[in-house]
Amino acid sequence: MGVTTHPNLIMKINPNHRLVLRDVYLYDIESCHYSIMEKLDLDLTGINKDNKLERNIQIGKMMRKNPKLTSILRNTTRSLIDEYLRANGLTDGDLLLRQYDGIILTRTLRVTDLRGIPLNIQKHFQIFISSFDRRKYIALDSQIQTTIKGVEHRYDEMDKVYMSICKINYANKDSIFRNLQLIKDKLMTTEDINIFAIPAGKNKYNIFLKNYGQIEISKTTLKIMDPLDIDRNKYFNFYIRPFTKSIVAEFVR
Repeated sequence: MGVTTHPNLIMKINPNHRLVLRDVYLYDIESCHYSIMEKLDLDLTGINKDNKLERNIQIGKMMRKNPKLTSILRNTTRSLIDEYLRANGLTDGDLLLRQYDGIILTRTLRVTDLRGIPLNIQKHFQIFISSFDRRKYIALDSQIQTTIKGVEHRYDEMDKVYMSICKINYANKDSIFRNLQLIKDKLMTTEDINIFAIPAGKNKYNIFLKNYGQIEISKTTLKIMDPLDIDRNKYFNFYIRPFTKSIVAEFVR
């Protein structure tokens, strides 16, 4: 796509696990920095715990102004996750991905409250699909909601494709490959130009054309574009292939 990977998006999913998994569990420290500051009796005056965005902005400003606070919060978060791993006797066979304030596991935890700062289960993924390079994932939880992590330049129309991939019946091999082909065929033949419009600001979109590459267009121009000019392979290879390659690798056995 000709872009630079943002460091916050880099992850590495445990290579000891299969690329497609059922029954995966996401745990994290709810309101992490706020909870730690509260437990350490640090000043939280004016911070609204119930407004996540506002809370994170305010604490972020405090951390930028106070490197010592930043060090305390980050070190405490890291040590807390370490303690949870030890207390639950977790091994590489259990740990799928370690995140800053949480973990993704292939089993549930026995110990979920240490130092009065609980590590709560947030999601039970019915299906978890790692990209082939294990640097991003898509997953479907028990509420039939899709979680997508590590994918750059996401947008709603492509998220719907990920939902379709996650909702395939992975207990039936014929169903898997039939539906993957249907998903690809739809992308390659659809007349709906909106599925290729990557938001780039107010009423602006990036789109990839055959022989021309990436161009920025207006909403008005988008409406009159010829779908035959779209470089559909570019979209498939960037957004879809990293996951379908994993699925094929797992189920062609």
